[in-house]
Amino acid sequence: MASRRRFRREPRYVCVDPTLTIVGASTRAAAQSAVRAGFCVRAGDLFGDVDLRRLADVSVSANYPADLADVVTGPQSGAWMYTGALENHPALVSALAQARTLWGNGAAVLRRVRDPLAVARAFGRHGIACPKVAVRTDRVAPQGRWLAKPRRSAGGTRISVWDRAASPGRFRGGRYFQQFVEGDAQAAVYLAAGGRAVLLGVTRQLVGLDWTGAGGFQYCGSVGPLEPDEAYLEQYTRIGNVLAGEFELTGLFGVDTIVNGEGVWPVEVNPRFPASAEILERATGASVIAWHAAACEEGRLPVPPRHRGRTFGKAIPFARTRCVTPQLLRDSARPGLAAADEPADVPRPGTVVEPGWPIVTVFAEGGDEATVIHRLQKRVAAVQAQLVACPADSHAR
Repeated sequence: MASRRRFRREPRYVCVDPTLTIVGASTRAAAQSAVRAGFCVRAGDLFGDVDLRRLADVSVSANYPADLADVVTGPQSGAWMYTGALENHPALVSALAQARTLWGNGAAVLRRVRDPLAVARAFGRHGIACPKVAVRTDRVAPQGRWLAKPRRSAGGTRISVWDRAASPGRFRGGRYFQQFVEGDAQAAVYLAAGGRAVLLGVTRQLVGLDWTGAGGFQYCGSVGPLEPDEAYLEQYTRIGNVLAGEFELTGLFGVDTIVNGEGVWPVEVNPRFPASAEILERATGASVIAWHAAACEEGRLPVPPRHRGRTFGKAIPFARTRCVTPQLLRDSARPGLAAADEPADVPRPGTVVEPGWPIVTVFAEGGDEATVIHRLQKRVAAVQAQLVACPADSHAR
């Protein structure tokens, strides 16, 4: 029977003040890791879900991301960090970094590493293959398929295959073009300090799977850890070190990749706590936030963790229609890191969820990837079966 005992107690990061403020679109995974590392957590995000409220002092953002400033500049002491999507707001990150110590990448780093042309040029200088990128249609090669991607992206939303016949001239709307590469969608998690990076692990990305309700290139889960062969592992290591050195990254960051017979193709850099980090935590028993704190405060990097030999996964079911959520978390569930069969990012019972919005996160583990995927499918189906159609005049989540 899966239980909390599979996660060993991580040595707590020794700091003067044990409070850590975490803000972003969703903060639950980072908050759980921080609590396990010994921090008291002050959190601000879009949802304020039930399980987050059990382990942190939570504020829900009504004017995202502007009002997250109130969370960071509150009366608590200690450092702060951000999670997904806030990397798209470097001006806000800059302002908040002046008010409180930031554990993570500042605005200047974000502006550079989120520039797809700058990243492609950096990889080119080091002989690392990556998809071609362009900001004008006349710079797009006529051969092959190309994606239109938003510069301010998160979770694979608003990415589409570009129709060159329908979009002549400069492409508007804050987007750019990236060459489409066929292969296996993966994600690497790194920790950086002092111009170098340690690869913490690699997972397979679940993208646009119909059984989750996701579509297109939308991220809907992770499975791993994977065990890349020596050649691919060397490529992953080089990718992390080039990014850490060229862009002066600090702390946790992720790289989305496509892997095929030609090698590992980096397609996007996520310079903050990555979504797949919690899968690696389950596989290693470690707290990545403890490592993040040590890297940001002391420039200290860990020995790459050993995995337990089991496979872990998570999946995010999305609402297909407007619906109301039932009670998805047991009243007896304890705060902290959930057991393997306990859902996370759990909305309050009776919450209205709009079509295309995430409902909850489900987890599974097993001896191999196929078993984990099968269990995730069953748990996603169980969640979707419990949803109740919503009256049109109900208020959304």
